[in-house]
Amino acid sequence: MANALLFLTMLSIGGIVATSLSGFRAIPGASTGMHIILALGTVLIALFSQSMIMFFFIGTGKEIRTKAKGVADEREVLGRIRAYRAAVFPAAMWAILAVMVTFILGGGVHRGSFPPWMHTVTAVISAYYLGRAYWIEAKAMNSNAELMDRFLREEIP
Repeated sequence: MANALLFLTMLSIGGIVATSLSGFRAIPGASTGMHIILALGTVLIALFSQSMIMFFFIGTGKEIRTKAKGVADEREVLGRIRAYRAAVFPAAMWAILAVMVTFILGGGVHRGSFPPWMHTVTAVISAYYLGRAYWIEAKAMNSNAELMDRFLREEIP
């Protein structure tokens, strides 16, 4: 599950790049359809992946917390869970916010309400925040996997 969510985040980053390239190639008013379709797909994947990553940490944290009750290093385990969420949640939320602002500004550019450079700048910011989120989430998921192996492994008889 974790690898699939990280893959979707990478797909979002690739989507931002592909959408940006299609936007630069589009002729205003004539061939913006592909740019809009790519943007919509990228936004949906980005929003889904980042929100599901947050739910992943909520769910695994709750399960680990339940299984870790009463172990000698329970406080350390709970601290690690909190640290993962403290790192991942803001990164995911900034990525979501950046992608949404970029998409909304794109509509404003299409309607003539905003200059195209604003949309370009927010696209670069979105790519940055998605890349940053990916890096933070990958490190947290690797560390979280150790706790999952320790507390959530099913013993096979």
